[in-house]
Amino acid sequence: MKDNTKKEEPEIPTASMADIAFLLIVFFMLTTVFSANKGIEHLLPPKDDTPLEDTENEEAVYIQIYPSGQFVMDQKPHAIDDVEVVFDYVMGKVQTNAKKPIILHTNREARYGDMVSVFNQLKRVGAELQTDLAITIPSKEEAERYSRYGVQ
Repeated sequence: MKDNTKKEEPEIPTASMADIAFLLIVFFMLTTVFSANKGIEHLLPPKDDTPLEDTENEEAVYIQIYPSGQFVMDQKPHAIDDVEVVFDYVMGKVQTNAKKPIILHTNREARYGDMVSVFNQLKRVGAELQTDLAITIPSKEEAERYSRYGVQ
């Protein structure tokens, strides 16, 4: 005698599969930690509303760092191994005017370590004089403007 009852095929219940996937997505979004890369921290000066005094314009100390392992400070070339020269030169310039601007222009292909070693010398000058130096890192547009006016 044959059994005429139909056998049900086994199946996986998928009715709540979308709910489970949604809950997993929400769980991973809430528990994921995004790390922020930190570089050199720059503190912006506080807003100063005092009017500018009529003083004569003073040239900035202009430091360029090249990929060849050299840097040029006010149109005088130096090897990056002689980075101590930055301390002595800037110390002499800044002692007369503590607000003298210092422009640190790094070539795109230059090594990051070269820029950091020059920047550390500048910070050392500020620590020695116990003041914040006016160090500026030019934007791309400012760097192009410098090159247009012949500043190398």
